[in-house]
Parts: sequence; C-alpha cells; structure tokens
Amino acid sequence: MSGCRLQAGALKIEGMKIVAHRGASKERPEHTLAAYELAEQRGADGFECDIRLTRDGELVCLHDRTVDRVAVDKPAKSNGVVSEMTLAQLRELNVGTPEEPAQVLTLRELLTFFNDVNSSRIDAGQEHSQRAETAGAGEGASLKKDIFIETKHPNRYGPKVEHALHYELQRAHLAESAHVHLISFSPQSLVRFKMINPAVHRILLRREYQRMLNPGLEALQVVDAHGLSVARGRIRPDIIGRFGDGTYVWTADKEDEVRWAARQGVTWLATNYPGRARMWRDSELGLDKLAPDNLAPDKLGAARETSAAAFSLVQPGTINDRG
Repeated sequence: MSGCRLQAGALKIEGMKIVAHRGASKERPEHTLAAYELAEQRGADGFECDIRLTRDGELVCLHDRTVDRVAVDKPAKSNGVVSEMTLAQLRELNVGTPEEPAQVLTLRELLTFFNDVNSSRIDAGQEHSQRAETAGAGEGASLKKDIFIETKHPNRYGPKVEHALHYELQRAHLAESAHVHLISFSPQSLVRFKMINPAVHRILLRREYQRMLNPGLEALQVVDAHGLSVARGRIRPDIIGRFGDGTYVWTADKEDEVRWAARQGVTWLATNYPGRARMWRDSELGLDKLAPDNLAPDKLGAARETSAAAFSLVQPGTINDRG
C-alpha cells in the first residue's frame, strides 16, 4: 500500500508530512500559541514559524517587518517596525482577536511548547510499543514532530539573528535535534548558520524566478533540501525530490493541491489547515482505510475526528504565499 511499510508486525507510516504554517493559521490568529495548540490537536506532523529580532535582542514569532497587519490596535509611541520595538512594547499589543486577545509569541515559548508536545508523544509511543511488544529501543523517537524556523532577511541585525537562534536552540536542548529545520529564502542565512551550528538541517526556499541550484552553495554543502511554492511545483514537478534529501512545498490549502503533493512525493507540505490537509493526504495515500488499532500512535488522534471541526473557520487569516 502506498505510504505504508510493515515492520516487525507494527505498521509504519511513511510519506508526506503535514506542516502547520504559522500554526493552524486560517482557524486561529497566526503565530499565536492558540494556533499551534490547535495544529497539534488537528494532528500536524510539524510546525512552521517566522522569526524576527527585537530591539532588545529577543526572537519573536512574526512574519512581517511591521505589526500593522496582525495587531488589533496600532502600537502606541511606535511606528510598528518589529526591529525597532522591545519585547515589552510588543507584549502590549493584541495579536489575537478582540474576543480572544493574545500576546506576541516568543521563539522561546514556542520551543517550550514544541518540547512539551514531543515529550508527551515519546511517552505515548513507548506505552503503545510495550503493549504491541514490537518496538525496539528508541522507538518513541520516531513519534516526534518537526519544527521549521524561517529567518527573515534582509534586516538591520544581520547575523545577530542566526546567533540568537542558536542560543535559543541550545537553551531548549535542540541544537543538535534532527527534528529542527532552518528554512530561509536567504542563502547567506544558511551559510552563517552552518558556520555556527552545522548539525541543524537547512532548507533553501526558492521563489518562482530563482534558480533551484546555486553552484557555490552546492560546493559548500550548505543546502540540505530545497523548498518551492505549490505553483512552481505544479509547473515543474520534475524538480520535486531532485535536489537534496527532501522537498518542502508551501502553501497548500485546497484539496487538489494536497492530493497532488502527496502523489508527487513531497516530503514536507506547509498548510494553514493542518486538519483537513492531513485528512486529504491520508485519503490519497489510502491511510484512511487502515484500522485505527493497527496504526502507530503518531498517526492517531485528531485527524480521524476533524471531518466537521476542521472545516469551521474561526479566524480567517491573511496568508502570504511566499512562506
């Protein structure tokens, strides 16, 4: 069966991973803890976030150069440029909704959430493995979710962003984790981070007008994988899986896009609707026909129960299709 492999009597699921783009960002305000919590409930295989450095050196999860689009109210005594504001100033803003206010999320807080999620999944996986009597040592590690951290360049702080990121990963004991991915449109960002910490997996995002391969970067072995938009992938499906150890594709919110990506062998698919994207992927790969009792615990949970809930729009988001 496509997407599945039997091993020692336990069913292993292989195939495209669903990445929650800024969390479940079409159902909750983007980059808020609520958006990531909902993504976890929807069964996302990973989380994506954008990071920016504040004036006082804190990394926050925000996509835009300014807070104008996401802040409910305009910031007082500020022009709204993230790099010119302190964390305390950003904390005064409401980036949720008038009914459900939310503060700006720091990368440190997101990494804490990420570690908590993965710790609980290891425990659940070990319990399941003991019941099934099929797992070997370290089996629970395969249940871990991934996190994709995008650096935004150019910015006034340059390499300070990568150094701050490395510090936060070290603090969270994730500096050498195989489940952490640095993604960026900036080749310089990947080069800098490889010099700081070569252990972290690096994905170069490419716009429609950019060459997929950069001979210099290839020679330096800076890029581990490539990323491209759904639009570019549908025009040039031959480049999917061609470079590096995988292909990251953004942002698929429609059923035909998700099913297409699953058929093409995309490695990681970013979506603003992780619940419905997972349901469409499972349907395309035939995973929805498998008995739940035979599934590994990382494939159980919200995906089987989101047929109605996943389609409710709580907070329509404004999505930039360039990551």
